[in-house]
Amino acid sequence: MINDKNKKALKAMLLKGAALPLRAMPLWLEAIGAGAVMAAVVEKNPGFKARLGGLDGKVFLFEAKDLNKRFYLRIKDMEIACVPHVPGEPDVRMRGDFAVLLDLLLGKADPDTVFFSRRLEITGDTAAAIHFKNILAALG
Repeated sequence: MINDKNKKALKAMLLKGAALPLRAMPLWLEAIGAGAVMAAVVEKNPGFKARLGGLDGKVFLFEAKDLNKRFYLRIKDMEIACVPHVPGEPDVRMRGDFAVLLDLLLGKADPDTVFFSRRLEITGDTAAAIHFKNILAALG
């Protein structure tokens, strides 16, 4: 049986092993991977899309500072698209280590906890950030 300590150690090993390929990955492939993660999140949580209505037209930038990687989530007509670039500035920027961002998007980390522990930096449109944070918090 795998206990919490072993799960954390396994996760750390997997993330460390994934770091090199992720650093070398081209932007277009990152966007496809991020899109697959988001599609799985949406499929697992049927109410997710319905809660996106207040974010129509918003663009979120997620930056994995430990990997020096980034991807954008663009929300339009209650659909999420992961894209490698957007014109102009994003509405919200979320910056943290890859593991924190992944846990956040998968609903495995509490957005308030990672924000107040300074493992996640959020800047930009405060109302949109809070709305999205609340959607993520409901995943857990």
